[in-house]
Amino acid sequence: MDKQIKNQYDVVVIGAGIVGSFVCNALTQRGAKVCLCEAGEDVSLGATKANSAIIHAGYDCVPGTNKAKFNVLGNKMYEKIAKRLGEKIIKTGSLVVADKDGLDGLKELYRRGEANGVAGLEILSHNELKRLEPNLSDEIAYGLYAPTAKLISPYNFAISLCEESIVNGAELKLNFKVDKICKNSGIFEVKSGENAVFAKYIVNCAGSGCAEINRLAGAEKIDLKFTKGEYIILDKTEGAVVSRPIFPLPTKKGKGILVLPTVSGNLLLGPTAQDISEYETSVSTAGISEIKQKTSAMIKGLNFRKAIKFYAGVRVKSGDDFIVKLSDKVENFFYTAGIASPGLASAPAIAEYIADSLERAGLKPKTVNWKLRKPYTNTKKLSLGELNALIAKNGKYGKIVCRCEEITEGEIEEVLKGPIKPLTVEGVKRRLRPTMGRCQGSFCTPLLIEMMSRAYKVPVEEIRFRGETPLIVSPVKEGGIYEG
Repeated sequence: MDKQIKNQYDVVVIGAGIVGSFVCNALTQRGAKVCLCEAGEDVSLGATKANSAIIHAGYDCVPGTNKAKFNVLGNKMYEKIAKRLGEKIIKTGSLVVADKDGLDGLKELYRRGEANGVAGLEILSHNELKRLEPNLSDEIAYGLYAPTAKLISPYNFAISLCEESIVNGAELKLNFKVDKICKNSGIFEVKSGENAVFAKYIVNCAGSGCAEINRLAGAEKIDLKFTKGEYIILDKTEGAVVSRPIFPLPTKKGKGILVLPTVSGNLLLGPTAQDISEYETSVSTAGISEIKQKTSAMIKGLNFRKAIKFYAGVRVKSGDDFIVKLSDKVENFFYTAGIASPGLASAPAIAEYIADSLERAGLKPKTVNWKLRKPYTNTKKLSLGELNALIAKNGKYGKIVCRCEEITEGEIEEVLKGPIKPLTVEGVKRRLRPTMGRCQGSFCTPLLIEMMSRAYKVPVEEIRFRGETPLIVSPVKEGGIYEG
């Protein structure tokens, strides 16, 4: 079969973060033949896996911008999508808090929110705030309450969206780092080494790599700015210190260092905002100290000795607003850039806008008999009777692999057979949370390695934590170091 015919699509979407995942899903729903290309070994590897996980209400965005439009629209879409995917979403609302000198700043956010169509905003006094959040600092005098803010797991959403797309006919190509884009007779050829896919339309959702993809296609030049944000995760014993995201008044650098619960029950602190010249995710002593100092000024009783993880993410900006547009230089080439905060909240609305734009550009919609993706089993959600019945059918659902998160062998085996098979231990981690508990994988990592080795029929030495990072170099006995 001719290579072009075999790999011919209506649309190639480049980048499988939250925006690319939503775009692939929206186009697949409209009957397009879509190929989602991702440079890494899994979806949701960039900013999607390391952010604050908030579906922002939309009060911070300057009225009239893409950020304002997409944020408010996207916020309204998430609950329906979460129900369809079987993903967890928590309607917490959020607070921006300030001392006695910050009332004017809160009023400005309130005015912006009203102009953007954000519902239910209120400015609260100290006593009203303390009824909502008893652990607020005594120095906090006022707060802006936004009831429409929500919490999700961004990487779980991206994985579920991609899996649902695959179930309905989309294709995902991992480890497909685009290095060449050509166009002949109105058809793009998108290459990664010797591999190629072909399509009439391209959508560039490559995040930190979007400038390079535009360059390869001959599209508009994009200038990017990288900002690193460091985080601290506290153990689940601290998850109830606050009930919702709590922000300081925002600055020009961003929304500030905040405190929030996660959908998994931990407490998340951060991010810092450090301008960097290239994508890197190291964590510094100075960054962690800044998080401790600034969060302690807002919240009393933070127990930093319960920290179980330090990490960093990178947000990528291009000017002051999102860029979401069809290229003026290359026909049928659509690109996104600078989708930093509130990019997560905006992603479903951005995807619908892109799908609508491609239809106006000539993409023909088709009727689809949409199939729902079956969520993975979560034994913690089952009643005792349901769990016992499941174990009677398959005893592996009664064998705990990850003690901290109480994840069973049966649940992990489901994921290893899923529509997107995780190629690394970190891939399993993003789907089910093994290695995310207080021991950070000390007990479950060896068992995960063995399970992946059996499932994929490869030696344990080939199982990686992430990328090319090895976990096992060689055995110590039975032909290993002791006998060598």
